[in-house]
Amino acid sequence: MDSTDARAPHTPVPPPSPPRVHRRRNPPGATATRALGRWRPTPFFVFGGLFWIGVSLLALSVQACCDLGQHAAVVERLRASLLHPRHPAADLPGAGSPYYSPYALAEGVLARLFGLSGWETVRLAAPVNLLVVLLGLNAFVKRFTASRWASTVALALMVTLWGTEPLVWSGFAGLVSLPVVAGYPSTFALGLALLTWAYAAQLTDPERADPPSRWARGGLGALCGVLLLVHPVSGVAGVLGTAVLVLARVRGESGTPVPEASPEPARGVAEEPVRTGAGGPARRTPSTRSGAPARLRARTTLRAWAAWWPVPLGAVLAALAWLPWFDVLALGAGSGVLDPPHAALYTGLLGHFWLLGLVALPAFALRLRRDPRDALAWMCAACVAVAGYGWASGHFTYGRVLGLAVLPAQVAVAVEVTRAGRGRALKGLAVLAAAGTGFAFAQSGAVLPEKWTPPQTRRLPDWPSYAWAASSVRPGEPVLTDQREGVRSLPGFGIDTVAPVWPDPALPEKERRARWRATHRYLSGRAGAAERAEIARRYDIRWLLLSRWQRVPKEAKVLDFSRETGEVLARLPDRKGGAR
Repeated sequence: MDSTDARAPHTPVPPPSPPRVHRRRNPPGATATRALGRWRPTPFFVFGGLFWIGVSLLALSVQACCDLGQHAAVVERLRASLLHPRHPAADLPGAGSPYYSPYALAEGVLARLFGLSGWETVRLAAPVNLLVVLLGLNAFVKRFTASRWASTVALALMVTLWGTEPLVWSGFAGLVSLPVVAGYPSTFALGLALLTWAYAAQLTDPERADPPSRWARGGLGALCGVLLLVHPVSGVAGVLGTAVLVLARVRGESGTPVPEASPEPARGVAEEPVRTGAGGPARRTPSTRSGAPARLRARTTLRAWAAWWPVPLGAVLAALAWLPWFDVLALGAGSGVLDPPHAALYTGLLGHFWLLGLVALPAFALRLRRDPRDALAWMCAACVAVAGYGWASGHFTYGRVLGLAVLPAQVAVAVEVTRAGRGRALKGLAVLAAAGTGFAFAQSGAVLPEKWTPPQTRRLPDWPSYAWAASSVRPGEPVLTDQREGVRSLPGFGIDTVAPVWPDPALPEKERRARWRATHRYLSGRAGAAERAEIARRYDIRWLLLSRWQRVPKEAKVLDFSRETGEVLARLPDRKGGAR
């Protein structure tokens, strides 16, 4: 070896490069085709889609009944004026009416853009609202389980697992009720509440890597504020459930760590005396006093809860932004006028909910045993407590929160049924028996023929149409009637009624009752011609809608009648004696 080679520095030899692999380029569109080939529809996508199609068709086939005319009337008033709509059912100002919500304003804008009537807009809203409910339910269930079938089971339980007495009411998602109220704002609020809860559960997820930003928390509050505006009573339950989720799932671990208690000194090792002052006696002080970690954990948890201040701020700002149409903050002061119609919600509670309670209580017991701060259990308990307050205080409007109180219970049952473990088959059979009983005795009337259902099962309502009367009466003209279907349907055509059927904060209850007394007096047959003329002048009455048994006044002229119901439409002369 040469001496110069020995003195040369050693240079490492680079490792051999791996052989170059020539990859075959995919032809255009091949990646998308393979992605579609790997996609598998989830059970909820299949069964939820079929449910959406079926219930949407049922909702579109239901005749204009119940409160559909009231919500169609709201759209008609917003079509006429977006900023200053009149009262939904009377020739009065509409300022202060809770019907003019962001949801209703969106319907009014769409109706004006596409030239839709109030009836058409509310009917077409049914599939949209049902889609929001399905998306919200799926998102909410996924926050509590990874099971692929839990959302599908929760959907089945939502429409069947109630009781053996059917309950058809706005905001209640039973199978016999949902096709009727699918186009109502309460159904949209139901889906929005589920989406809000799902978002709150996402932000408070214990496995979340980083805490949510203030903007995310403020967005959650804005959702709560919009929910209160869309449907105030459902909004109470939605906001309450959101608060329970935050209180139950936000813990002190995300804040300042709690110091561990120092171990006890070993035997034979004396603690260092600590002087309490100059010349004071010496005393031995342990490193951590008894109970200090608990107090620190409590402080940390309170600090973590206080960090969610953007939620109430966002809700208040969203509510204040709607002051030109409706002051949601003033609704509590006038909510008493809405209480009498809701007293029926507290009649027969056991028959309406006993099947759900039979299976939900054991499910809650299992969940609370695993986690005493289970959010689903406490959400249901909080909503039931609000409904109990409504019954005890006489504010029966709060009974509407029961429509959302059942959702955490039904979701808890679905999560426990699909949970792997011992007794899964037995729990499934028990829930299947309860849901099947509820469907057979309370909900089957929506989809099965009458001969296949029990006598007490309610059918989908079938009301007569009042298009024949609306063809003669112009929008904005007052009609005097006491017919149950007519007084609730005519406002949907833009026609005013003398006495609105439902209380509304925009109309003082004393005045509404006075209007009903005048209506009954006019149609009683005991009022003289002068008294009838005074009532007609006071309320500017131009038309009468009478039943087949009511006598037509001498001053009225019959113009049309219904061949289906026998109702008569009569026209009154003007105050000068001529025809209008």
